[in-house]
Amino acid sequence: MKNFGKIQVFIPRSLCSIGKDINLKVNDEGLSAIEISWKNGLVTNIKPLNDKGKSNNQILFPRFVESHAHFDKSFSWVNFPNLKSNYENALSVNLEEHITRTTEKVIKRAEKSLELAINNGYRAIRTHIDTYPSQDEGIWSGIFNLRKKYSEYLELQFVALSPLELWSSENGELIAKKLAKNNGLLGGVLVPPFNKKTTKRLLVNMIRLAEKYSLEVDLHVDESSIEPGVGIKMLLQTIEQLNCEVSITCSHSSSLLLLKDKELSNLGKRISEKNIKIIALPLTNFWLLNRDNENSSLERPVAPVKQLQKAFVDVSIGSDNVQDPWYPFGNFDPFYLMSFAMPMLQLNPWDRLSLSALLIAPSRILKLKWDGIISIGSPADFVIVEGDKWADIFSGNLKRKVLINGRWN
Repeated sequence: MKNFGKIQVFIPRSLCSIGKDINLKVNDEGLSAIEISWKNGLVTNIKPLNDKGKSNNQILFPRFVESHAHFDKSFSWVNFPNLKSNYENALSVNLEEHITRTTEKVIKRAEKSLELAINNGYRAIRTHIDTYPSQDEGIWSGIFNLRKKYSEYLELQFVALSPLELWSSENGELIAKKLAKNNGLLGGVLVPPFNKKTTKRLLVNMIRLAEKYSLEVDLHVDESSIEPGVGIKMLLQTIEQLNCEVSITCSHSSSLLLLKDKELSNLGKRISEKNIKIIALPLTNFWLLNRDNENSSLERPVAPVKQLQKAFVDVSIGSDNVQDPWYPFGNFDPFYLMSFAMPMLQLNPWDRLSLSALLIAPSRILKLKWDGIISIGSPADFVIVEGDKWADIFSGNLKRKVLINGRWN
């Protein structure tokens, strides 16, 4: 199969880096018409098209990065539905699923997730794996083997998502050693209500364990509509007390939106100073949080993307759950996420920071070699969709082609 080619397309201007002496015309929706060439898996030339309206009716994106998934439980809704559709019942049904969980079931769900993700245009995924003392020991071995099996198509990172208590135990240390050998991360849940004294002690132990094995941490923080920001405030106090250099990501951070503007601004500055990354997860949060079955609520807690970006916090937007007790919809499609998240969060696709949260910031969170900006010498890893305007992408009737390492998938 040949590993070279060229194509005329539109590209979001903020996703393309071209020489300073070359002028790319940009239309009203932030799209530029270019001819892009590649060979041996790398971009060899980017040439502006004289007429900014020419593109062969196609729009090009870099392959996407999913910053927060749960493919160990994806597609389990059919057997473990959460028909109450609230957070509390999602947690209860999730625990029921654990009782019947086996390595075979988890790997089958994971492989279905990965096949969809690759075909839909992902090049890297960070997924959280529910981890608990009674878990089938074969699950982690099977999960690590998936990285080898799919390495030609995408990169995988794994977060061991567990109660914080696990990281204060001998079993937790054994898991941390395995994660250190397999590019994994420590995970946990810091969601109110909780006992502050006990939780602080467990959090200290977790961060010290991460520091001991040079591991990153990705926490579910403040996925709540109560006690706004209490989790992230405790986290900041803890890392300031420990004066540690552990890399930390805070997923969800939903209740921050309920803080008053001044308090949120000050908290955002502290988050930025500690280089804490934030992952907003609007699909699951809008579905579960502050739900009232009798009334439609206008208050939908979700990470305040724009306010955090103003405070220079690196914010990504992720999909989170797919057809499981936490969220009954989705299919590992980055355009599904984009089509719902942008209207929910009132983000404009022609704005650089909005696209950054979906396409560039996730690469930084996963510390990938390529940030997703397309330039000469960058990987020829593209998703090309039919259309010449953003409305075509959000139409729900999307046709796409995926180029992986210079070859059509």
